[in-house]
Amino acid sequence: MKWNFEGKNAFITGGASGIGRQIALDMASSGASVAILDMNEELGTKTLEEIKKAGNGKAIFLKGSVSDKEGIEKIVEQATTEIGDFDFLINCAGILRDFLVSKFNEKFWDLTIDVNLKGVAIVSQAFVTKWVNESRAKAKEKGEKYLPVLENKPRVIVNIASLAAEGNAGQLAYSASKAGVVGMTLTMAKELARYNIRTHAVKPTLINTPILGELLERDEGKFKKYYEGRIPFGIGQTSYVSDPVCFLCSEGAYFMNGCLIPINGGKMDGL
Repeated sequence: MKWNFEGKNAFITGGASGIGRQIALDMASSGASVAILDMNEELGTKTLEEIKKAGNGKAIFLKGSVSDKEGIEKIVEQATTEIGDFDFLINCAGILRDFLVSKFNEKFWDLTIDVNLKGVAIVSQAFVTKWVNESRAKAKEKGEKYLPVLENKPRVIVNIASLAAEGNAGQLAYSASKAGVVGMTLTMAKELARYNIRTHAVKPTLINTPILGELLERDEGKFKKYYEGRIPFGIGQTSYVSDPVCFLCSEGAYFMNGCLIPINGGKMDGL
């Protein structure tokens, strides 16, 4: 789907593959300049070439971990220098390490929380600090404590959560991390509205992305059949997530803040 993102700049974590890649391609094809951040340099370089072919804006790939605070601050500075001031931040980077409560895996827990939850906080902080400082500097010039809301440049943050935030057997760490993203989103929406920064989260059901690994092919497609039977509209495609994300960044969603959008495939009782 085409959107009007001419002159807009988007920073997308986890942008080398899956949902992040789809959002990057859709935003680029709609006129945006795009920076993607990912740990996978091979996939990142490949996706960068696809982004450049999809649109006429600037595009860069940055290698790094969202859980590395010092590294992220440097990356954000580099991206801003090369692309310009960012309008959209899409926190999409995530990992999946499943285990049951009875088989608690501390290594998997720490890694999942570090990337899926702490990573969203670190990247958001790096951008929000710049945006808030800019607003405060302009307010100070006018002799005011805060700049009037609509005098701030409008910006949007979209966090990729999951319906697993509502609980899902076998996904203790993943569900906890995504529930944390939901809470963080609502907190950011309340804190940042005064700066004309709108914050949202989307909560997808099962989407066919590389994060699933070989799940859908294992055991002669047993899990594929299982999820196809659970989700009325079937297993989701990345475009089903990208379109709502792009809408939230569009002018059509200007009067919306703090939205938690379930991308549920028609299933009304969780993942």
